[in-house]
Amino acid sequence: MWNAKQHSYEELRDAVMDVLHRDISGNNQYNTLIENVARLINERERPGINLGTGMAYQGAASALHPHDRDKLLEIFWDLFRQGVITLGLNDSNPQWPWFRLSRFGASEAARQPFRFHDTTSYIAMVSKAVPDLLPASRMYLEEAVAAFYSGCFLAATVMMGVAAEAEFLRLIDVASKNATIGASFAKADKERFIRAKIEAFRKGLDPHLKSLPDAGKEDLDVNLNAIQSILRIARNGAGHPSGIAPPSREQVYVNLQIFVHYAAQVFRLRQELK
Repeated sequence: MWNAKQHSYEELRDAVMDVLHRDISGNNQYNTLIENVARLINERERPGINLGTGMAYQGAASALHPHDRDKLLEIFWDLFRQGVITLGLNDSNPQWPWFRLSRFGASEAARQPFRFHDTTSYIAMVSKAVPDLLPASRMYLEEAVAAFYSGCFLAATVMMGVAAEAEFLRLIDVASKNATIGASFAKADKERFIRAKIEAFRKGLDPHLKSLPDAGKEDLDVNLNAIQSILRIARNGAGHPSGIAPPSREQVYVNLQIFVHYAAQVFRLRQELK
């Protein structure tokens, strides 16, 4: 249906993974998988409108945009190449269009750790990683996800960067008030610009890393330094009239996911530096 809403590869892949792991893929044939993906998308985007359930119902997939159908076929074979699914229902039905989850596909390792399909599910995901998420950060992230789904990728990037900065400034505030090592973060607290704050914070933290529990410093370079840098650069590039190409949908989607890693690391450090 050419006038139907189109979805990104990531949105459709998330829906496929949800169907597979919710065990609602019916008789494990490809066409039934697509029917259930179409129903799931309808449940999310048009709640209250019933497209039918059960094996006897066929036709939900006809409501998908043809380009979505093409992407779903691509996703299926991507999952096959990645070892998430394997062909055949069992030894008696070993061929396409039958399929099943592989042992890897059925494991937790195959699940994307951070998956979302709307603002509510994204905020729930971040809040699980950061139980005391700042109200301001929540507001900016809600705007970021809303902008992402509206195709406003520059706006999404800027809002995400603001949320990252808000959580980082809270970390500096907590660290600088630490009764034992707070003086190490005084320079970070006084610096004016965020890049200088990041550098000063890391220099202040380095002498105390050995005394921190592993949970507070695990993957610190990736989760704090590298990710903060990615978000800061993306925000500056989007927020200033540099003439550079806007971020792609895929870039913003990835940044929304890595924000969760970053925010979780900041939360763990705050807990250790109180």
